[in-house]
Amino acid sequence: MRKNISSLLQKGNLTPKQRYLLIIQNDIARAKTGKEILTEADIKGLEGWHAQTNEEAREWNKYNEGWKLSGRAGIDAEFIYAETKAEHFRRNIISHELIIYPIYREYLNALQALKKIKVVDINEAIAITKKQREQKLKDGGDFEYSVFELAIELLGDKDRAKLEEATDEDAIFDETRLDHETKIADLLAGKNELTKEAKEKLAELVGKHSTNNYTKYSQLYFDYASIPLYEIAERFLKDKGVKFSGDKDKVIGRAGRVAMKMAGRDILDRAEKLKEILENYARDNKTTIEAIIKEACLKWLDEDLLKKHPPLVLREKELFNKWLKTKAEARATLQKLIDKGELKAEETGRDKTITGESLYRFKGDFKFIKEFKERVDRYDANAGLIYADDDPEQKGDNLDQELLIAEKDKDGKPAVISIFNMSLREIEGATKLFYLKEVEKNGETYLEFKSEEVEKAFKDTRQSLINGYAKLLAFSEIFKKLDKIYETDLTSFTITPKIKQVSEFIDLHNDTLDYALGNTTGRLDFGLYRKPLKTREDLFINKDRIAPDLNATKEYSKKFYEILGDEYKF
Repeated sequence: MRKNISSLLQKGNLTPKQRYLLIIQNDIARAKTGKEILTEADIKGLEGWHAQTNEEAREWNKYNEGWKLSGRAGIDAEFIYAETKAEHFRRNIISHELIIYPIYREYLNALQALKKIKVVDINEAIAITKKQREQKLKDGGDFEYSVFELAIELLGDKDRAKLEEATDEDAIFDETRLDHETKIADLLAGKNELTKEAKEKLAELVGKHSTNNYTKYSQLYFDYASIPLYEIAERFLKDKGVKFSGDKDKVIGRAGRVAMKMAGRDILDRAEKLKEILENYARDNKTTIEAIIKEACLKWLDEDLLKKHPPLVLREKELFNKWLKTKAEARATLQKLIDKGELKAEETGRDKTITGESLYRFKGDFKFIKEFKERVDRYDANAGLIYADDDPEQKGDNLDQELLIAEKDKDGKPAVISIFNMSLREIEGATKLFYLKEVEKNGETYLEFKSEEVEKAFKDTRQSLINGYAKLLAFSEIFKKLDKIYETDLTSFTITPKIKQVSEFIDLHNDTLDYALGNTTGRLDFGLYRKPLKTREDLFINKDRIAPDLNATKEYSKKFYEILGDEYKF
């Protein structure tokens, strides 16, 4: 390029536009890199040139005026960017509260849990503890679960460890897993494959399992034996072409309780989302989740389900048979103790219960009975027990509350001057927010601003980001045209960095709002699960829907056209 410029300058046949563009390109190069593309002699030669005709003078002045106007346009764009930036940082205090809101909700959960602690005097504490103990003895032990517990105990450390490993530890916590494994084994009837009739029965069992309401969490989160309901649901949605955003995060082949411990609450939330999608699909197609899971399970059983997720009887046949044998021994042992009168059993409908009194008096060395005795003697704040219905004085009061033995006032509340009450007040004062609040309406929880002034300030800032972005896009359109005329890259040098910065402000706005609303379910549950938040109106910013604000640059476009003519079109 250096050689070509010198050659052109020596010939002296450059047009006024070529001369002017060389000067401009040299200025741009110096501003970008600190280095010039022209020598000092070149610059003097170009700037010292005098037009020989009126036409040459008009051409020179045309591009000179256009360039001067571009400078003014650049200054206006700079002002727009500065104002937008100032508005963005002006709302930092509100943004700070949005960012900490998930943590704030954790504090609310903890504070609410503290307030649920039952304040009692010493006599009330003794009475409640006694009442809980009586209730535990009254409840006794379910016979079938006692068989399970004794079987686990009789299995021995080595085989118990193998069983834990073979079932992701789930069998040690819940007899349901091994009960499901047994049902599959019965359907296999000693074979390696299911018959058509057996597949139908198994698919029906899995379908029913998907709508079991014994847990507040989505049942799709839990497996049936080794069969993951979560994955069955996902396969169904994929086959039907229904998009599920949780695909990349799915948990496959893990027992529900273990996955809860390993993965945390966010996985549960995605299972709830999957359930919601299936419910919508079921409603729109006049079917049920149970029917959906049954259909999808049956289809997968015809393919390779039991090969991908084999039941225990196919993976560990010897261990499974040993478990069945041990369970039979445990059942026989307990029945013998009942027959001999060392334990007492009562029929309660279709179930059989070993009485608590007989378990507590039993002199044997069974671990599960020792644990029952310890549980009876221990006050359990999470026992989930209630007072007997025949006690009108206490009916409906929880026996599973944590108790605080403290001084009370005449109304039965913690005394004003007490460590507990004063501490609660301090915590409440420290966790109050200035700008945000939660409002419950029609079963939904909304995040709102405490005052109209704060709401207006937030919305004004949001709108300023939209307006600033739209105006800068319009200036970008102008500078793209000037780039072609002046054969340089003014846009990337002057406007693009500003657009990029405002774009990042918008992303931060959206991320902050999304974090406040979408990640506030809470790690501390205490049985006080908080719903995800919503806003009454859309406060996010969709950049893709922001068009250049051509009204903001209308006068500039008009002036550029007056100066540059048809070279500049708008």
